[in-house]
Amino acid sequence: MKKMLRLRNFLLVLTISIVTWSCSDDDDGVTPMTPNEMNIVETAQAEDALTSLVSALTTADNSEGTDLVGTLSGDGPFTVFAPTNDAFTELLNQLDDFDTLADFDTDEERAILTSILTYHVVAGVAANSTDLSNGMMVTTVQGEDLTINIDGDVFIDDATEIDAKVVIADVEASNGVVHVIDKVLLPQAIIDALNGEEMPEENSTLVDIVVATEPLSLLEAAVIKADLAATLSSDGPFTVFAPTDDAFVALLEVLGDDYNSIDDFDTDEEIDLLKNILLFHVIAAEVKSTDLAAGQVATAFENNSVEIISSGDTFVIGDASDTNANITAVDIMASNGVAHTIDKVLLPQAAIDFVMSLQLKTIVDTAVATDDLSLLVDALVQADAGLVETLNGEGPFTVFAPTNDAFAALLDSLGEDYNSLADFDTEAEKELLTTILTFHVVSGTAAFSTDLSDGQTIATVQGENVGINIKDGTVHVEDASEDNASVIIADVEASNGVVHVINKVLLPQAAIDAL
Repeated sequence: MKKMLRLRNFLLVLTISIVTWSCSDDDDGVTPMTPNEMNIVETAQAEDALTSLVSALTTADNSEGTDLVGTLSGDGPFTVFAPTNDAFTELLNQLDDFDTLADFDTDEERAILTSILTYHVVAGVAANSTDLSNGMMVTTVQGEDLTINIDGDVFIDDATEIDAKVVIADVEASNGVVHVIDKVLLPQAIIDALNGEEMPEENSTLVDIVVATEPLSLLEAAVIKADLAATLSSDGPFTVFAPTDDAFVALLEVLGDDYNSIDDFDTDEEIDLLKNILLFHVIAAEVKSTDLAAGQVATAFENNSVEIISSGDTFVIGDASDTNANITAVDIMASNGVAHTIDKVLLPQAAIDFVMSLQLKTIVDTAVATDDLSLLVDALVQADAGLVETLNGEGPFTVFAPTNDAFAALLDSLGEDYNSLADFDTEAEKELLTTILTFHVVSGTAAFSTDLSDGQTIATVQGENVGINIKDGTVHVEDASEDNASVIIADVEASNGVVHVINKVLLPQAAIDAL
């Protein structure tokens, strides 16, 4: 690898970040190797094997606005994976023109060093080795994740092909814990930089930062799909809560098999939804981590707010769902605002409603899944008039669905020639059955019980009207006979409408005349 002369554009310095990571505080059996009254920096200074780490921290701090020593001397808590002197020597050996850490002597190169160092820090928790588990992923202050592998020893998996091994675990400090490792960890952003890929300039917009940040690739795809790149590149200022790739993957899993990538948002309705979800992550002002305060904050998605919720020493973000988003990195500065990464896609109520609709069955599938509507399903099939396909369509429909007892009562009233629905077997009888069934369907609306009113008349697909009679809180449906049907189960929501279960088969005048 060559000295990073190609990296003149790499000036994205990640500042103090807050990571929320829930873990156990159980540290029974751990023997401290250094006195608890020493902070992490003082602990490193006291360890001969960590002098290069101390040198790297102070070198990075030579850039204006960077204070890693001060941060890691603060309250914390922090978990630090601390590379040994030999680990830093090995890294320098791989870099041409870098013989010592002092050779990181420009702001550009110190920004790279800062990014590497913050990739070794987890903020918000002091995680002892007993708190680590195989396969666990932890988000670093740099913004990318590390994976814990436990195979006898504890190994840390970074973006390279070689894991780091924890050679000394559980070095306790007053503001966290240090695990000494035998390799300098490298995030993907630095690997890309070393390979000559362009990094954002000092005047980069929020979109530029998203494009240049590997763990935000799905956010980039979503911004492009929703045609918001120009908006988020404008003057602003904006604050963006930026969901990581893992957050978007979790959302796609919730949406089901039809959503395997951002490209599956391909209808106008879906693209509008995606746009609104993204705007729900944007605040039309610059809000740094020090400006965060508990309360509701209006978003760029009109008439929708997120809630900033105090959680210990930090904050979480509340949306319309039951699960809050954790802030994983803060104060990523751009020319037109600031970004904070989060571990969950924030969902407005419109998105919750969309997700719920995906989990609903069609009207036909709902009837098939309901034992007491099996004769209605049989009737739809027996009519042989394409009603199953129609009621599996987009709709919306309102269906008054007679129970099995209701169909049994109809068959009884028709006499000995009709012992089952299969006895509607001539073309004339199938037409009659179709006439009856379409009299139970209202097309073009999903009318819930709250949409029905006493004395209302509603046109059916068959052509005649049914009447609505509400008495003592019960909805009754009037047909052409002398007996009304009662709604015994209201508002069974389907993906393409709503079903009201009734206790009588409705008869239009045309059916009564034919019978």
